[in-house]
Amino acid sequence: MGTGIAAGRALAALSVDTGKGRSGLDLIRATGLPSGALYPALIRLERAGLIEAHPRATGSRSYTLTSQGQVSQNQTNQNPATERSARRNPATRNPGGLDTAHLGRAAGAADRDWLPALLVAVVTCYAVLARSGGSRLTDLGVYIGAVHWLRDGASLYDFIVGDAPFTYPPFAGLVFLPLASVPTFPLQLAWTLATVAAVLGLAALTACRNVPLLALALMLSAPVASDLKFGQVSIFLAVLVVADVLHGGRRQGVLIGLAAAIKLTPLIFIPMLWLGGRRRAAVTAAATFAGCGAVAAAVLPGDSWRFWTTEVMNVSRLGHVTAVGNQSLNGALMRFDVAAPVRSSCVLMLGGVVVILALRRSTRLAHDGDWLAAAVVVGAAGVVFSPVSWTHHQAWLVLAVLLPVGGPGWLRRIWPVVALTVMVLPVTALGPPVCSNARLLLAITVAALLPLDSRRTRPTLDDAEPETRESPFRNRDRAVTISP
Repeated sequence: MGTGIAAGRALAALSVDTGKGRSGLDLIRATGLPSGALYPALIRLERAGLIEAHPRATGSRSYTLTSQGQVSQNQTNQNPATERSARRNPATRNPGGLDTAHLGRAAGAADRDWLPALLVAVVTCYAVLARSGGSRLTDLGVYIGAVHWLRDGASLYDFIVGDAPFTYPPFAGLVFLPLASVPTFPLQLAWTLATVAAVLGLAALTACRNVPLLALALMLSAPVASDLKFGQVSIFLAVLVVADVLHGGRRQGVLIGLAAAIKLTPLIFIPMLWLGGRRRAAVTAAATFAGCGAVAAAVLPGDSWRFWTTEVMNVSRLGHVTAVGNQSLNGALMRFDVAAPVRSSCVLMLGGVVVILALRRSTRLAHDGDWLAAAVVVGAAGVVFSPVSWTHHQAWLVLAVLLPVGGPGWLRRIWPVVALTVMVLPVTALGPPVCSNARLLLAITVAALLPLDSRRTRPTLDDAEPETRESPFRNRDRAVTISP
């Protein structure tokens, strides 16, 4: 069933509201829609300002038409063209009488909203693919070169191009193995287009109130530019995590476990699931991660033993870790020439505090039903705590523009501007001590310092002052309360 029809039925049901509001269960009974069709339609209508959601003491929500929604419904019901069309072709009757012509015009405007993001994508893809063969998608070249060695009987971890070795768990090698038979340029083209699709998909998964503008911000950001330039896998992992957290369903946890088996950094989202009340999903994620490792150990026993006993602790294999592209706490301390024993202690203590604060904040957000904000906060903590956090790891800091910022009005107004300035402009090239670590400071702020209020609606990027009504994501998936 189309979303327009579902929205029309919901509006029609709400137009006969008694004034007390109608619950989701009541609307399911009144419209005959399954919950999987009704709730996306309600979210869409709330974003459009046609309905309002009100929390109840039981934790559920009731829905009422706004004045704009009432006017729209009245105009639609009085539209003779809509009724004549429905009489001529009953199979296309729009229950609830939603003005499909109006929706068509809105859809056309929405399509035009995507043009800036698509234009940036085209220009960026051309710049990436026009580079000389040796400097084009170099990280993808490492993935494919390593699995070529693997097919020839050598170890994944003996392969190196310049100073770039294969550093991922052996299960990642198995994932990349089928790509070894694809010719180089077609593979690079397909990978680049898939990366763009992942960026647009990530923006759509967030279901924020201005998805095209978020897609534009992502396409302009340094993390996505780095993903495209090097042919990295990081954006795909972010998509897996967000899809799992927001749309995982009964198999929730599988995608996070799979992402962690390919690259270890998503492991930090497993305690987020557990503390947020999704304990089954946390166990599923851990089991998926362990299962993928077991498969890799069965197929590649030598590489698995070598990785888990040696390579996993060998940070020096990860490239020029003192470069400003590495915005982890460990990288910043290395740039300040802090001795290794002191640096390790600082990372464990200070970075550990940031992680604990982030998990505490994410738990509160999860209990309020704002799982996207919870994931962004924990993702930022991962940037801080990971031994190496390259630019392509930092997409979570771009998504931080969507956080429900609390505190004074001026902070809510300037937050998206500050976050996008740091993540779009090359501020880390301006030198130490502050600018070269600007994204680390932003990550610490997101993870532990920024005041958050999940009762606020999630802002759009072009909102100067977000409204104070409840977030459309609040209570959509209420977590189990955990005693302290």
